[in-house]
Amino acid sequence: MSKSTTIRVRFDQSASVFGMMQWFAGQGIPVLPIHGIVNGSCTCGRKNCESPGKHPISALVPNGVKGATTKLKTIRKWHREYPDMNYAVATEGLVVIDCDSREAIASFRSRYRPPRTLTVKTARGLHFYFDGEMPSRNGAQHKLDVKSGKGAYVVGPGSRHVNGAIYAVWEDRPIAALPVNIASITKRVREHEEETGGAPIPKGMRNSTLTQFAGYLHSKGVPQQAALAALKTLNQDMSDEPLPDREVRKITRSVSRYPAKAFPQMIPFSEIPEEQLEFLWYPYICLGTLGLLDGDPGDGKSQFTAWLCSRVSRGQTLPNGEKIKPSNCFLLNFEDLKGAVIKPRLIANGADLSRVFIQTVAFDLSKEMTDWLDGEIAEKQVRLVFIDPIQATMTGVDGNSNIQVREFMSRLGEIADRRRCAIICVRHFGKGPQEQAMKKGLGSTDFVGISRNQFGLVRRNDDVRGFILLHLKTNFEKGDAMLFTMGDADGRKGEQPKIAFDKFADIDADEFLSADPTSRGPQQDERQVAKDYLLEELADGRKEVGPLKRNAEARAISASTLDRARKELEITPQREGKKWFWELPPE
Repeated sequence: MSKSTTIRVRFDQSASVFGMMQWFAGQGIPVLPIHGIVNGSCTCGRKNCESPGKHPISALVPNGVKGATTKLKTIRKWHREYPDMNYAVATEGLVVIDCDSREAIASFRSRYRPPRTLTVKTARGLHFYFDGEMPSRNGAQHKLDVKSGKGAYVVGPGSRHVNGAIYAVWEDRPIAALPVNIASITKRVREHEEETGGAPIPKGMRNSTLTQFAGYLHSKGVPQQAALAALKTLNQDMSDEPLPDREVRKITRSVSRYPAKAFPQMIPFSEIPEEQLEFLWYPYICLGTLGLLDGDPGDGKSQFTAWLCSRVSRGQTLPNGEKIKPSNCFLLNFEDLKGAVIKPRLIANGADLSRVFIQTVAFDLSKEMTDWLDGEIAEKQVRLVFIDPIQATMTGVDGNSNIQVREFMSRLGEIADRRRCAIICVRHFGKGPQEQAMKKGLGSTDFVGISRNQFGLVRRNDDVRGFILLHLKTNFEKGDAMLFTMGDADGRKGEQPKIAFDKFADIDADEFLSADPTSRGPQQDERQVAKDYLLEELADGRKEVGPLKRNAEARAISASTLDRARKELEITPQREGKKWFWELPPE
């Protein structure tokens, strides 16, 4: 294996700008030339330019955005004269929602559920493009501006920001029609007042009203800056004589000093509506709930997830269950190869491949990505979600902390409840013995506490190739253990075994899992598992050590076992700057 070489790729920003201008013009969307950024400075030449890389080139468009055009001849002329220019997209007939922070993006997606549309990555956030018009308004919400109609424009993809970042197409989708709920973002408070007949805040009630509203926002966890923006709008639009901004800031700061309190309400059960449990698979999987699937590496957890997704995708009757309709599934797998392993498993088990979805890249379930997952589940009407393994999505979360795990898992539980789907998180068994089977999984006991169902998967101990699924915990009715078989498959041909239900069995999970592991089937060679992992991960070349170790930990491979496997494979660590890399030795 040859040593790695550094490949330097030069991004031709000028060509990108010209190509994108042509694309927008071809869609009937006018563009205009704006000054570019060269060596960190605006090409207008002013030392203290207030809008570097964002204001029109007056020599080309003396009337600013009014000079925007779709004529390719004019666009070519502009580009020849100013090859370092940026460009802007005129928003007549368009709406662009400019979210300028991760929090603003998450809030916009969570609150308005925007359809998939052309989306552009900016220096600090995203531009969402929609077909339609609404009133433009800077600061419509915290870190969210609305650009729309005549006289407005946004910097187009391919342009360079003053900090060096390139505006880039983030989601290449057709521009969607403007939804009604998004069109209401810029409706001012006074318009609501006219609709409802409400009166403005009288002079003697300004401080008390704003303080009360600030307290409400603080109790809901609204950040101080967002609360200040809301109070300023309320003050300006609803007060007979608005208070000075400094007074509004003083009110916001004063309220924010106190701990936020969200007071519950006490209501009688006569006001609680009755709910009917809906099972995907009675009594094992209830819709609207969060569950766990625990087991040792290599015993068949991922085989089982592929089998269950295959059955649900076809609407096939599950063991002892009732007939279900074909449904979409998310099989979020962070360990196995998509095309070489997971897809053949689904094919072997007869899945409807159009109904089983997998992520394109690995991701952490941060607050923003949890909101994204919520939107994807809603859009695709998913009934079953596997996250395999859950630890792979928990970067920055201490899996042994009850508080952090409960907060993390609660977000997934809320999605399951809201979308009426079942979300099952896959974990590995820990090494130490446990008196209770439900405590064998890695991490905090709050993984179990917040889950409505928990399963344990172990190898069969009767000389039959397959596994046993144990129902360890349930908030409803506990089901019998289930025995499954794994068919024969030729791994050299890329085949995967077919999974089949065998029979129900009455097995005491606590007693079974507390027994000597050798009585439950052949024990796995942990070092060989680690060696196989490194051979697979490093097959395409060297990798950074940090991610390798984190992914190994998610597979329950300890750091010491991984290091011993590295030495046996004669992998020599290599340092580049502050980072370490591992690479397989040349053959």
